[in-house]
Amino acid sequence: MENKVRNGLVICALLVFAVLIAGCSDQSSAGTTTTEPTTAPPQAKFAAGDIIAKSASSTDPMLYVITQYDTKNGMYTRAWIYKNADGSWGHFRDNKTEKVERTLVEKVYPVKIARVTVSSIPIVIPTIPPAAVETLSGSAPTVTGISPASGAKDAVVGVTITGTNFESGATAKLARAGYPFITGTGVSVSSATSIGCTFSLSGAEEGSYNVMVTNPGGQSDTKMRAFSIGQAPPIVESFSPTTAGLNSTQLAFVINGQNFKEGVKVTFVQGATELVCVNPASLDTKKISCVIDLRVSNGAKAGDWDVKVLNIDGQQTGTATGKFKVDNSTPIA
Repeated sequence: MENKVRNGLVICALLVFAVLIAGCSDQSSAGTTTTEPTTAPPQAKFAAGDIIAKSASSTDPMLYVITQYDTKNGMYTRAWIYKNADGSWGHFRDNKTEKVERTLVEKVYPVKIARVTVSSIPIVIPTIPPAAVETLSGSAPTVTGISPASGAKDAVVGVTITGTNFESGATAKLARAGYPFITGTGVSVSSATSIGCTFSLSGAEEGSYNVMVTNPGGQSDTKMRAFSIGQAPPIVESFSPTTAGLNSTQLAFVINGQNFKEGVKVTFVQGATELVCVNPASLDTKKISCVIDLRVSNGAKAGDWDVKVLNIDGQQTGTATGKFKVDNSTPIA
């Protein structure tokens, strides 16, 4: 009998010990949590209202101002802001904006030089004051066009102005509200419909200009916003390779030319199809290297393709039309 009691006590003790162990195990399990690591989106360097420049010493009368940042897509929205007459920032001249990738903006324009409230910036459209009324003699010219219609800042550009009633001794000028005239030199009136001259764009402000021709008797005509001054556009002179097989992958591509900048974008275009060259790098102003994917799954197809180089900073494009050929020499995987 005594043995049975002793054995019963041992069994009870073992049961209590097992319950305690199970309880500790459950508490330990319940108290343990697993936190999944998260990756925070990249922080934007600039915020709405920041006026940005390439250097802290910039004295430009117009710069980019950030109007918005899209955290989801990592894109800045920016616009041109201009200085007021008293040198303060500023005002817009239109309501145009553009979206640019965060990394490109922060690379090309790393410095914040001022901050404004975007909602309080007015749009001020420049106007050319009317000329004083006077009695003029001779026939009035008409300006119908100019070629080339653009020139790089600080360049010397030879142009041909077309129109009617041009007279010997006529003058040609580029005009923009708020800025001095740019007067053409070496003016040659080859006929009543054509004038040749040279414009020196040294120190000229970037933007659109009106083309004005004045005959010796004082009669004049102006073609509005017919000429633009900006950064020199990229020029595509050659590239390698010039042909490749369909479904080629990781194809190394090199472009030679002029005026290439940091942040370039290279694309291959055929009709409505555009292939983007990956990781384009401007080794200097005359060479770009990148990698192109010519798989059918990426949108590639046989035929001739245009090669385009876009300078992101100034939005100028250089194009080699129909110069790159994709053929079926590579078997389709």
